[in-house]
Amino acid sequence: MKNVVRKILNIILWVIMAFMVLIVLSGLYQRFLNKDGYTGFFGLGYAVVVSGSMEPTIHVDEMILYRRIPKESYKEGDIIVYVRDRGTEEEKLITHRITDILGDTLITKGDHNMLHDPEFPFTEVVGRVFFHVPYVGKAVSAIRSPLGIAAIAVLLILMAVFGFRDKKKNAFADQEKVSAE
Repeated sequence: MKNVVRKILNIILWVIMAFMVLIVLSGLYQRFLNKDGYTGFFGLGYAVVVSGSMEPTIHVDEMILYRRIPKESYKEGDIIVYVRDRGTEEEKLITHRITDILGDTLITKGDHNMLHDPEFPFTEVVGRVFFHVPYVGKAVSAIRSPLGIAAIAVLLILMAVFGFRDKKKNAFADQEKVSAE
């Protein structure tokens, strides 16, 4: 029974580690390899919500997942991610709902905001939100930090070392059982 619990916990730990590694790799791809810097593998991206402008739909510290889609697929009511002040020190991602589409221009507004955002061109749109995960944002931000990446690397090394040691120990114990019989 103890071995079964240990194996289940080990599998859960490896799944969590794989998820964290995927987040780090996707973040590195977004930052260094993808020309737009905001989408990762397969046109997918993620961000952590830092303001309450979309409450009660999306809360602060939730992780949002978004996907780049063709321009024709966007419609009023979609929650999108777009870049504000591209190319400046104030550049940031905004997550708001489309309230109007005027040809190549969009007007958006946060659900909690009283005023609409200034209109902006479709070229600033990064993707449409398709999922948001509550309570995960702080953890994702920590994982993407330099300290988080180092911690993941250390954990992976420790898991590999101890996993190898346990397998070697089990193999040695199995050999002793065979030779004793």
